[in-house]
Amino acid sequence: MNNILFESKYYKFWYENVELLGKGDVQVQLRKFEKYLLLRRFQGELDFDKFHASQKYPGSFRPIQEYFIDQYVEYLLTDYRASNFVMYNAISSLKNFFSFLYDMDLIQHNPMEDYPNPYYDRPIKNTALSKEECLTLLEIALKKEPFFRQEFVLIWFMLITGARNSEVRFLSEDSVNLESRIVLIRNGQKGDARPTSITTALSEELRRYMNHPNYISWTDNNNDTLFFKKKKRLTSPGLRKVVRDLCFEANLSRVITPHDLRRTSGYLMQSAGINMVAIQKQLGHQILSTTLRYVPPLNDLAEILVRSDDSSS
Repeated sequence: MNNILFESKYYKFWYENVELLGKGDVQVQLRKFEKYLLLRRFQGELDFDKFHASQKYPGSFRPIQEYFIDQYVEYLLTDYRASNFVMYNAISSLKNFFSFLYDMDLIQHNPMEDYPNPYYDRPIKNTALSKEECLTLLEIALKKEPFFRQEFVLIWFMLITGARNSEVRFLSEDSVNLESRIVLIRNGQKGDARPTSITTALSEELRRYMNHPNYISWTDNNNDTLFFKKKKRLTSPGLRKVVRDLCFEANLSRVITPHDLRRTSGYLMQSAGINMVAIQKQLGHQILSTTLRYVPPLNDLAEILVRSDDSSS
């Protein structure tokens, strides 16, 4: 099938639903990506959630990963001899395409989420929360729900771990070891797990949360995700709404997204003196250059780690 991408459910849904003035320009770049898929001998129905066969576990698959995009970029540079202008448009188009699919819950992992685009010189927008914004968000979440504290735990967890939207939504109870303070985070529903650490105070708050009657009732109904909302699993738009509503209630001057919490986590770790390789592993970045975009100096943010611990006592 020569139109492996353009006849896929992904492209059809994108084309019918995306609102984009330059849709035709994106189509041109997607056709190049389709050509590359064919060169790599992809056949059958395209499934971005089951894209790579696992070498460790025969018969299991992983979602499309950032390193595949790296290989496509290398192909454009060497075989296609693309100019900087073409490279910028190619990466921007894939960012638009995959971000839309991820936001619509059509894929479990966005390989372009943190992907750099160095082919056009533009300043990087700093979307990390300030110390005051972090404290305000946590305080509002705690006051809003002082007994179950679900949203308080959720925001605190994301600030400490830097987990992605999909990683938070699919996190299961058996992935959390409160004694060792290690959480195994999967990139999407079936991705390989990576260990991430949590603070002692957050571990104790998670223990209290998991022993609450509301949480026990959730797990007694054969549910295994750590976080939920209104007795239903969290969706990607649902998680964004939780964060957005808290921002509104906290009277913040801007709307915060789950990804902003992830970026803030990188700043917090850097401010606490954690080295870049450890931050890279905690955030689950494939390449160190992505991590370096997260952590320009913001030394005053380290205080949030202590003050947020105090707010739970």
